[in-house]
This record gives sequence, C-alpha cells and structure tokens, in this order.
Amino acid sequence: MRQRQRVRRRWTRRLRGSLPLAAVVLLLGFGWLFDNADRPGLWLGGGLAALAGAAALGWWAWSRARLARERWIVGRTGIAAVDTMTGTEFEHHVARLLRTHGYTRVTVVGGASDGGVDLRAQTPDGRPLAVQCKRWRRPVPPNEVRAFLGALAGGHRGYLGMFVAANGFTREAVREAGDGMVLVDRHALGLWMAGERVPEPPPR
Repeated sequence: MRQRQRVRRRWTRRLRGSLPLAAVVLLLGFGWLFDNADRPGLWLGGGLAALAGAAALGWWAWSRARLARERWIVGRTGIAAVDTMTGTEFEHHVARLLRTHGYTRVTVVGGASDGGVDLRAQTPDGRPLAVQCKRWRRPVPPNEVRAFLGALAGGHRGYLGMFVAANGFTREAVREAGDGMVLVDRHALGLWMAGERVPEPPPR
C-alpha cells in the first residue's frame, strides 16, 4: 500500500510540474483574445486554438507521467515476480516492457477472439509486431509455436513475431520457430527486465 502511495505522489508531482507551463500558455492565449475582442472570428478561432493547445499539453504530460510510472514499475520487478503473475498480468507486464523500450501503439488483445496473439505493437522503426505470451511453469512445446506461426501467416500477415515464455521453450519448439519469429526465454526475459539487452524483432 505504501509503495502504491509513493508511486501516486511521484506521478502527481510530475503532473503538477507541467501546470505552470499550461497556465502561462492559457494566460498568453487569453491576453491575445482580449486584445482582439472586437473581432469575433479571431476570438472564436483563438479560443479553440487555446483549448486545443491545453488539451495537447495535458495529453503530453499524462503520457510522460504514465511512461515514467511504467519505467518505475519495470525497474522494481525482478524475474522471480513473474512466477507469481497470472497470465493476464504477465501480458500487461510484457506490454510495459515494450512501451518502456521504445515500442508504440502497444495493445493488449487477449481473450478468446485474440486471433492467436496476445499483444500488438509497433517497433521503434515503425513495423507492426504481434506478440504471444506464455507464463507457464513448463517450457513451451512446438505445437504452440506452430499455432503462432499460423497466426502470423493468417490474420496477422505482415506482422513481425515475438514469443515471450516465462519458462522458455523445448528444443523442438526452438527448431520449429526457425527464423520466423524471435523467441524470448526466461534468461532473455531477465536481461530485458534488467535493461541489459532488449530483444530485437526478426527481419522481414
């Protein structure tokens, strides 16, 4: 509970830090509007521009605070904590890892209608990525890899593939994957979480 409270306070401080800049922008905008009050068109346009600017600034501050919070969580999560996660929690954990290492448009799909993938994202260089996550107590067998390859060849044609397994893969699964995707086993996941080595998606 205390840890969550510290995170909230830190997040709140970051948001408050952006408020003075937002206030200055709004004051300048309203000053300009006051000087041009006899011109309704400029008043309306300027007001809309000021509102749009304030909204954009608020979104920027929120996204920065969210990313900082996710980096804080990732930095304090060890590989042993993965073993206590549910499957859904593990998917969200991998999503945080992606976002904190430059991936964008990260979406947790999950569910029965996920099309054979758990996450969708965009690589730092703009390529679409599909991710499968397995937080199992045993290594992933080759049939799961085949199923993911089928998803990449079907509903996710054109996507790069990444398979993250908390307890690794069998040798047969590694052979099955070939060059069709990047496999992230427990060791690679630990290095990723520590920020020492980020998995690189396979070339097209």
